[in-house]
Amino acid sequence: MKKILLSIIMVAFTFTLVACVGGERGQGGGGKLVEWYELSPETEFDTETPVTIHFWHRMGKENVEMVTKWVAEFKEMYPNITVVLTKAGTDYNQLAEKVSLSIPAGNTPDIAESYPDHISRYAIAKAPLALNNFISHPTLGYSEEELEDFLPSLWAEGTSYDNEGTILSLPFTKSSEGYFYNKTYFDQHSLNGKTYTELVEAGLTWETLFEIAQDIKSREPEAIPFGYDSEDNMFITGSKQWGAPYTGYNAETGRGEVLFNNAQSKEMIKYFKDKVDKNLMLTRTLNAEAFTSDIFKTGEKLYMYVGSTGGTRYAYDASSFSKGVRVGVAPLPHFEGKERAQIQQGPNINLFKQDNEQRMIAAWLFAKYMISAEKTAEYAIPSGYAPIRYSAYETETWTKYVAGIKENPTTLAEAQNKLVKEAIDMFRNNGDIFFTSAVFNLSSKTRLEVGPLLVKVFSYKATSAEDLNTYIDREYQNTYNFITN
Repeated sequence: MKKILLSIIMVAFTFTLVACVGGERGQGGGGKLVEWYELSPETEFDTETPVTIHFWHRMGKENVEMVTKWVAEFKEMYPNITVVLTKAGTDYNQLAEKVSLSIPAGNTPDIAESYPDHISRYAIAKAPLALNNFISHPTLGYSEEELEDFLPSLWAEGTSYDNEGTILSLPFTKSSEGYFYNKTYFDQHSLNGKTYTELVEAGLTWETLFEIAQDIKSREPEAIPFGYDSEDNMFITGSKQWGAPYTGYNAETGRGEVLFNNAQSKEMIKYFKDKVDKNLMLTRTLNAEAFTSDIFKTGEKLYMYVGSTGGTRYAYDASSFSKGVRVGVAPLPHFEGKERAQIQQGPNINLFKQDNEQRMIAAWLFAKYMISAEKTAEYAIPSGYAPIRYSAYETETWTKYVAGIKENPTTLAEAQNKLVKEAIDMFRNNGDIFFTSAVFNLSSKTRLEVGPLLVKVFSYKATSAEDLNTYIDREYQNTYNFITN
């Protein structure tokens, strides 16, 4: 079992090991981030004694309704387990703050939606439950075949907290970013003898994307052809693709490091600033905090954007569909001659240590239920989040959904269903280019600050190249100092 887990980890994750000032990973750079809970192989779950567990989340109405249905189904399987759902925040940051406050108060939930950065914060207080001995338990855990059913990069994300293979989270609703484009418009216009659509399908580079944007601009001077919804994702993915260090681990100490304050990163951000200054692109903050997909759906002025595959359905609305707009989705563009890469995202679930072992087992059983093949397929269909297990794509739920896809949609719902499947296929077929950044006690703070840094640079009206370089140097240093001090 341990051998299987370690091989999955090695296949899925490779970290850049470089030296800089940073924060702790693990215990002083080595050892387990939290001790593995010693669940005896002989332990059984008591199906008679009532037990209540709490699941904290930040899900919207439709997803809450789905999970509420799962709770009822789970209750039929385990009548003595009561699952209480609590919306503890409207976004992940609010949820993480509430969980963090619950730790010293001694009232943590049993399960929470979480990102690795959040769990690394909780682990400072040793609050998360290490799942290794639950996973390997002979009756309550997973078989080797079941472990191999999880998409490797998604499973391995839960092992990224130390060098000992400690598993602190399970994949839940996973996504990446997608490049969404107005296929109707792209079919109608050409560049260098190929339609825009053909250029996308050939494997789009950033250079070609901005050639398309410039071509659109030549016809439509008021257009800002391209949008990017998440500034922090743009900074992190742009860094990875450009080859600019962002965060990492020191090979000698194992310490997490904040690395973005470097010359390569500054060149990357200037590349995109040039496009902003030419009105070829904008971001969500530059769009008055509105998603750039909101402009995209008008069918005018903005014809392509990068957004979460978890929000795929929002690429359409009734108005755009009725105007004849049809949407395509592809992997993110990459720089000519450089690495293809796009960020792996979407929440995991993690469990917390409790005084009652049976309560922790109950939480574990419900967590397993939520990430079963049938449930992960069921969750994916209305959203665009990808099923996390290979067998999910063979379930009746998924195969029935795929069979109902209309190649030439005649209704908004049919168009959304088709695009969701295409976005999930894109996710499933490109796992080799997904990455996650290093996780340590400053990684969450770093992510929160690099997005605003990017916006500051994009918004700055430089009087000269020297002025711009001076401004970028100063803002990079100020941001770095704020994060590390």
